[in-house]
Amino acid sequence: MHTGWSSTCLGTAERIGSRFPLSPDMLIVHSVYATTINLQDTNGTLYSIVTKKLACHPAAVLIDNGIRFDTTVSARVYPGSTATVREEGLFFNCGLWVSFLGATRVHPTQERAPGASMVPTTVIRRRMELLDSMQKKHETVIQIFQQVGIAPVGQSFFQRFHQTLANLSTSIKRQTVPDSIETIRSLVGFGPGSTPAGDDFLCGLILSWHMHIGKESAQNHFHKYLVAEIKTMLVDDNRITTAISRMFLLLACEGLFSDSLLLLARAWASTGSDDTDYLGALAAVSEIGHSSGLDAAFGMVYGFSHHRMDVA
Repeated sequence: MHTGWSSTCLGTAERIGSRFPLSPDMLIVHSVYATTINLQDTNGTLYSIVTKKLACHPAAVLIDNGIRFDTTVSARVYPGSTATVREEGLFFNCGLWVSFLGATRVHPTQERAPGASMVPTTVIRRRMELLDSMQKKHETVIQIFQQVGIAPVGQSFFQRFHQTLANLSTSIKRQTVPDSIETIRSLVGFGPGSTPAGDDFLCGLILSWHMHIGKESAQNHFHKYLVAEIKTMLVDDNRITTAISRMFLLLACEGLFSDSLLLLARAWASTGSDDTDYLGALAAVSEIGHSSGLDAAFGMVYGFSHHRMDVA
């Protein structure tokens, strides 16, 4: 086990999320990507080291290094290799380490969704159209206004997804517990990739619920109940979706979100007269994953819109 300071330092942490462990612990490398190293503890809980600010989240450490992990360190840090967490840093068994000295520990209040009032229907419609334009530009599989039958990619996926959304709208409006839970369950793990589109959508939807969750209403009480049920789903079955998606969904159930989604939420909650901040936030989330950021944005916008108008 690495115990000294003489080996190669990957970088110095700038920020440490509120859910990243700082007490002595052994972690196993789960996966290595260009800007992210994911690690798991013995309970299967996932944590991350990231180099992109907007990819930072409550279970992550943000470091100041612009290197690509998949080309620079993959020969030494790979799935199955181990690392030890200590107060002063994260030490890989190969000798590489990340310094925590001087890093800012993020308080959970900084990772929570901002409160937001329901904006006028005309504003919701305009913001849906802006998101739709961004979705078409990036050719995402799920799109708000794309007509069934001419979807450019993933047509069968598109049809099933939107049918599921129609069922979800009906069950939530009627506040029917079994139907709502069953429909949500069908979205968990739905789609290909390390974070399936159904999960990304649900993260955004849960975000929209948390932006209203402090307000007393029958609808918000129902949303809180659904969030609790989603968390139970994820805790009871750690194979219900991918480990990475499960991490983000569990954090969302706690009301904790990544920097990219918080940027979007704050732009939505802004009372500014134009959509400059919102467009900037959409552009930022569009850089997260292949379409993960925009799929989550769809979930958030849907959460604010589906009681007011039909989504195609």
